[in-house]
Amino acid sequence: MSVASPTPRQVGATAQLVDFIGRRDRRAEPATRAALRALTADTVGVAVAGLGTPAALLVRDWVEDQAPSGTGAPSGTAAVWGSASRLGPAAAALVNGTAAHALDWDDAAPSMAMHPAAVLLPTLFALAARRPVTGAELDAAYSVGSAVFRAVSEVLPHAVHYGRGWHNTSTTGRLAATAAGCRLLDLDGDVTAHALGIAASQASGSLANFGTMTKPMHAGLASRDAVMAVGLAHRGFTANPAQLEARGGFLDLFGDHDPRRTAALGERLEHWVTGWVDDYAIKAYPSCFATQRAIDAGLSLREELGAGVDRISRIEVTLEHGGTRPLRDTGPGNGLEAKFSLEYTLAVALLTGNVLLGDFTDEALERPGVAGLMARIELAERPPAEEPGHTVVRLHTGDGRLLVRDVHHSRGDSHRPLSPAELAAKFHQCVGRGPAKASWFDALHAVPDADEPRDLQTLLAGPPAHG
Repeated sequence: MSVASPTPRQVGATAQLVDFIGRRDRRAEPATRAALRALTADTVGVAVAGLGTPAALLVRDWVEDQAPSGTGAPSGTAAVWGSASRLGPAAAALVNGTAAHALDWDDAAPSMAMHPAAVLLPTLFALAARRPVTGAELDAAYSVGSAVFRAVSEVLPHAVHYGRGWHNTSTTGRLAATAAGCRLLDLDGDVTAHALGIAASQASGSLANFGTMTKPMHAGLASRDAVMAVGLAHRGFTANPAQLEARGGFLDLFGDHDPRRTAALGERLEHWVTGWVDDYAIKAYPSCFATQRAIDAGLSLREELGAGVDRISRIEVTLEHGGTRPLRDTGPGNGLEAKFSLEYTLAVALLTGNVLLGDFTDEALERPGVAGLMARIELAERPPAEEPGHTVVRLHTGDGRLLVRDVHHSRGDSHRPLSPAELAAKFHQCVGRGPAKASWFDALHAVPDADEPRDLQTLLAGPPAHG
């Protein structure tokens, strides 16, 4: 009787993540550090502007209300970016993450719906309050988190996960930020496995809350929970060390668990650890990423058409399959909801020649001509088999003309990046102008280049208010 050779046991998803996070033999890549320079300055900038939004103000007020009675505001070691306040690392991650996502002007990944920097940087900078860090350590940790974000999203897969209504920034973001934190603090494999298990049990976040204050809080909660997961695991707190692939684990609950995809996880992680530099975008406009290409198309069409939007009879917009998922299917009722209305953002681009922060107030919705133009915009998705990743806008005029724009990369995409001057201009639109703010931008931009360990909290606090 012949005996079949035993089949090698497949390495589980959690073990593949742990092995990837713990590797120390990767060569530093100049491209990742260059991308992180821009993302650091941009994310801090939009967070400082976001601190003034109702969502961030209420979260910060709640955090400060947790201080023992009679002691005033809570104190800690981690900076609330752009302010003199210090909080505990988890609380700071919650506030800064919420603020970074509050204006929907933070980074995005063109390949999949996610906002990596708005979750990863609040986590890493909060954990960096525990000890000085080098630019190389931040670069390695950020790249690990970026890879985990994308590779786990592929394994779910993202289309299934997002299609069920999960906000990937919040769900997979917790795992990615936890992985980044474990790398930054150089935790061993057993501790890292437990940290991932803890984070997986905290995962949540629904697309139904897009257009409300809860949506930006998703990023803050993901950052806070990552800090918590890392801290608890470091102290010996346990979770299932094979949580992701276990029955009833992360992949079962949030995706369509396929062992064949899981088997390729390690390969995808190694791809994305440097490949993420070709898959990030710094938004030019303060609205949902799904609107960005259409806005670019609208601005280009306006140049050809001129300001005579009254000549437009109708506009057809087609997005990739699933491209409308984060967008509103009804008209916006307030400025926050307008960030998720492609019809509104395209109408503003055609009417005004730009899309700015001031276009997302409740009052801006009443601008003459906006509602009428929105009513002439038709939105649709292309079939699944057609090429993803681009938006087509067809503008029909009353005299029979057809003007078409097909946008593959929006302004700010890594394939069409903002210039240094444009990046600085966005930063100053967020934080204000003046010599002190210009110096702050330069210093933030240089954070990934620090050769010696440094304390980042004073830098993140920004110049004094009078500066």
